[in-house]
Amino acid sequence: MRKFFIAAIVATLSFSAVDAQDFDTLMSSYGLVDIKSIDDEILVELKYSSADNFVGEDMYGDLECAYFESSFADRVVKAQQILKRRYPNYTLLIYDAARPISVQRHMRKVVEGTQFEGFVADGTKGGRHNYGVAVDLTIAHLDGSPLDMGAGFDDFSEAASVKGTPDTDDPATRSIEVYRDYVLGLAERGVISLEAANNRLLLIEVMLEAGLYPYRREWWHFEEIISIKETRDKYKLLDF
Repeated sequence: MRKFFIAAIVATLSFSAVDAQDFDTLMSSYGLVDIKSIDDEILVELKYSSADNFVGEDMYGDLECAYFESSFADRVVKAQQILKRRYPNYTLLIYDAARPISVQRHMRKVVEGTQFEGFVADGTKGGRHNYGVAVDLTIAHLDGSPLDMGAGFDDFSEAASVKGTPDTDDPATRSIEVYRDYVLGLAERGVISLEAANNRLLLIEVMLEAGLYPYRREWWHFEEIISIKETRDKYKLLDF
């Protein structure tokens, strides 16, 4: 179930800190890469450049491009190539990419003190999106219509999960077999359909082959299999 009721909370908040910022210029100044400059067949529909997200407001303004740290962008492009070889009529569709820390702080403020606080990274040091090394995405038809994944983007329910145990830095605990057992288990219990489970597993398989792993609570979120401490040591915080 989408959590649009949070929008009522948001209505009382002010978010003007980044209204006048040129996010494209700032992203480039941090050395980030626009994914479509590498592969223009990848589709981009930034959910936080619209009101179609759990906050219920546009937080990116005119930003329409998906930016990543360059080596991470290469992994996303590799995933697209793997997918296209297997299914030429499918493409990756990106929902979110690099995210300024100012936006992260606003998102965190919305959920603080609620049961959804654990779904949003702390705005003090930031999460992987705030370093340009996380991607939210799905698989779509060439016309942009997404495949059924059993739960929408920004869904906080069990139906959005891909694994029932904590994420670790050990690849053995995050193998396709582990994810397959869990996702098919959701289908067996009627939480999602078998078609959705198979679509979700296809996305996971493609991303794993490219070296990116899903976050256990969000079928759409993929990242490197390194700790958040290593992420913060290795990459630059998008401090704007």
